[in-house]
Amino acid sequence: MNDDLSRLPLALYLRKSSEDEGKQVLSIESQKNEMMQYAKDHGLKIVRVFEDEASAHTPNNRDNYMIMMDMVTNKEISGILTWKADRLARNMDEGGKIIHALQVGMLQVIQTRYTRFTPSDNMLPLTVELGMANQFSIDLSRNVKRGNKTKVEQGGHCAVAPCGYLNDVINKTVIPDPERFHLVRKMWDLYLKGTYSVPAICKVANEQWGFRTVKRKKMDGGGLTVSGLYKIFKNPFYYGWVKKGNNENWGTHQAMVTQVEHEKANELLRREGRKGETSYEFPLTGFIKCGECDSAITAEEKVKYFCSKCRCPQTSKNPHPCRKCGHQITKKDISNGNWYKYYRCTKKKLKDGNKCTQACIRDNNIEEEVLSILSSIEIDPDFEEWAVKWLKFENEVQFNDKAQDTKTFQKHYNHAEEKLKRLVEMRIERELTQEEFLVRKKEIDLEIKQSKSGLESAEKRRDDWIEKAEKELGFVQGIQERFRNGSIKEKKFIFSQIGSNFIFLDGKLNLQVEQTYLLFRDLEKVADLTVEPQRSQSVTSITPRSGGGYFRLVSPRGIEPLLPG
Repeated sequence: MNDDLSRLPLALYLRKSSEDEGKQVLSIESQKNEMMQYAKDHGLKIVRVFEDEASAHTPNNRDNYMIMMDMVTNKEISGILTWKADRLARNMDEGGKIIHALQVGMLQVIQTRYTRFTPSDNMLPLTVELGMANQFSIDLSRNVKRGNKTKVEQGGHCAVAPCGYLNDVINKTVIPDPERFHLVRKMWDLYLKGTYSVPAICKVANEQWGFRTVKRKKMDGGGLTVSGLYKIFKNPFYYGWVKKGNNENWGTHQAMVTQVEHEKANELLRREGRKGETSYEFPLTGFIKCGECDSAITAEEKVKYFCSKCRCPQTSKNPHPCRKCGHQITKKDISNGNWYKYYRCTKKKLKDGNKCTQACIRDNNIEEEVLSILSSIEIDPDFEEWAVKWLKFENEVQFNDKAQDTKTFQKHYNHAEEKLKRLVEMRIERELTQEEFLVRKKEIDLEIKQSKSGLESAEKRRDDWIEKAEKELGFVQGIQERFRNGSIKEKKFIFSQIGSNFIFLDGKLNLQVEQTYLLFRDLEKVADLTVEPQRSQSVTSITPRSGGGYFRLVSPRGIEPLLPG
């Protein structure tokens, strides 16, 4: 039979996938060396080598295997040489086709390291071996899913750590990447400002910060891609949430952002609509909606000039022949034209032939509308100094309040830990089934996670509330001048921070101004700037900025009615 086999054109098939346990299956290189030596020792003719690194559990998942089977069908290959039969198939569809090809003579032989299968042989041994491979794959899939479910219930992550984190292979956890964690956080900070697009942040990270991804088996550790950055901003893992299939839970890893920050970033992504960057930037786009049809407000830049020869009006932004006389329009002709920018409704939400009647508006006119709004919230420098003094005196009260918050959250945390301890004891005593234990443990783990989050939040607010208050006061001082003379990104940032629900209707810009800035204005109206702070003065709470904690301002003259309850 060796002589017969030596005349057949054979294919060598090699496969190693992540489903294989490392020491049970040789690497592709090891399989190749082993079988090439076998072919040499037995005088076999290998006409082509096929290699796959994919699971055989799913049919039609291996490109090279499918090419090989096409060559078998076309009688270009008469036999297959492989290290073990389960390298060929681990599903009944492909396993059945292999057996059929051998049974009808399309395949003259399947030769493994120790076994040979031919058309004249009993098909039962090959059927059993491929059936065992299929059952192994099914059992492995079930075990992996069960393991993933348990790991997620315990707050673990079941995949490669996302950018900014690393897999701790010893403790089977995810830890912050000491080289990249703070850089990815800086990307979040830039995007949350609302002034940078995702492509712009990607460019800054790669070119200015020298950011490089982790080198992996199939990745060279190059620069961050735009699509990769979109995935970062969408991934709930960054605020502490882990998910695998239908299983999800709070993770045990260190969160990079808060859930509020993640939601804000995703709102910005929805506004951006994943559009590419253009050659023109406008400070107010991405925020305003049409008050008539609810479509987005966009902006355009136009130019008008005349052909220097026939005076025919032109609007193209690129050099071209005049459409009337053919005279070549130059870049100088275009740059000397009248350039103007205007904002208009995109009319994208209109249906059934409806028309939006809103007219466009020149950019300088709408920016005057913004300046008018800014004038209503700008504060005097003297008031800022006065308010900061009073904020300093409030620090002691604020500290005591946050200390009480910390005490409350610590109490909840200790109570949850005690509940978990009792639950484990009940499981040890077999008072609970495994399923009952896991359900109740998941509830307690959530309590512990929320208590930890509350503790961290209380500590953070206690430490930086004055800094935040001073920052807000400084933001509205001189805000008109900064907007009038600022860059496009500075204008965009100011506009994004002053409020929400930006509506343009009938040539007027309307928005909901941030409540904190309105309160500053009301305080300024009644503040006696000559009064020095006294510890005996009354304290009045004011409402926070949307999405963040709160802070207090001291009222020396009983102005509580001016503030919301």
